[in-house]
Amino acid sequence: MATAELCAFLPCTSGSSPRLGIVSPSSSPRHKLRSFEFRGHFLPACLSHKQGSMQRRGSIGVARAVQVSTKGSAVDTEEWNKQACEKRLQHLEAQALETIAKTIDSFERPAFPCALIAGDVVILDLLHRAGALKNEAVKIVFVDTFHLFPETYAFLAEVEKRYGFKAHVFHADGLNNKKEYEAKHGSDLFITDIDEYDRICKVEPFNRALETLNVDAMINGRRRDHGAERAHLEVVEAGAMAKIQPIAYWEFRDVWNYLQKYSLPYHPLHDQGFPSIGDVQTTLPVPQDKWFEYGGERSGRFQGLKNADGTDKTECGIHIEYNI
Repeated sequence: MATAELCAFLPCTSGSSPRLGIVSPSSSPRHKLRSFEFRGHFLPACLSHKQGSMQRRGSIGVARAVQVSTKGSAVDTEEWNKQACEKRLQHLEAQALETIAKTIDSFERPAFPCALIAGDVVILDLLHRAGALKNEAVKIVFVDTFHLFPETYAFLAEVEKRYGFKAHVFHADGLNNKKEYEAKHGSDLFITDIDEYDRICKVEPFNRALETLNVDAMINGRRRDHGAERAHLEVVEAGAMAKIQPIAYWEFRDVWNYLQKYSLPYHPLHDQGFPSIGDVQTTLPVPQDKWFEYGGERSGRFQGLKNADGTDKTECGIHIEYNI
């Protein structure tokens, strides 16, 4: 295969050898979109190349490039799909930017709680493009649970420098660091009482951030394809504090296509197999062939944990209506 452009599921690449998959951080500079090794896991939705074809790998097939004759004319199906993919992303970008612009025009104190996962990086970039980070037209909120990966803190510093903002950081009330937290609550509260852990480390700091900053519109990165409670999200939810989901209708593949299109940095733990990143103790890597299934991005979060009513835990509490 001479050249290739992969336009979905993971970043598009072009060159002498198409690659799809995740490479180790040691093989390329950190926080840049790398070339991705194809390991037969993903089915690209948009693929074009000049020579050859992607072959079926195991049970997951990759569509061939075919010249379809209809009414005597040849149709390049790969180019057709590639153009459709590009137009889709253009539409999603325009819609998201319009949503952000309307939010700034309609509300006095919007804020964006940012967890630095891939979709949040997309929103940061959209906010930057919309001029929303200047003079804090939209404030950036960061909840430090004291249990985040070290890479998360480093990446926060990186994006703050890149986009010229300073996040408003909130953490457990009356505590300054993990040592103080463990002295008061112990090191295994998340095991003995996950709801109390969430309340202390996530929900209370989150709600206090909204109250302290007097937020009237919360921009967030929830999407329908996250599944569970998020399956039927709309772009805007009314309430005492409006919730704005600029990328509600995007899919995880759209997120990665956007990161690729603009060569944006992303959280380094994505390269370690984590599609979503939260606390160290409740975040697991996910097999790459599961990343882009419905609900797959968050499938490594809260595994084996239950809510008080016995249902599977899918949220930490900060987005549940009665907490806001």
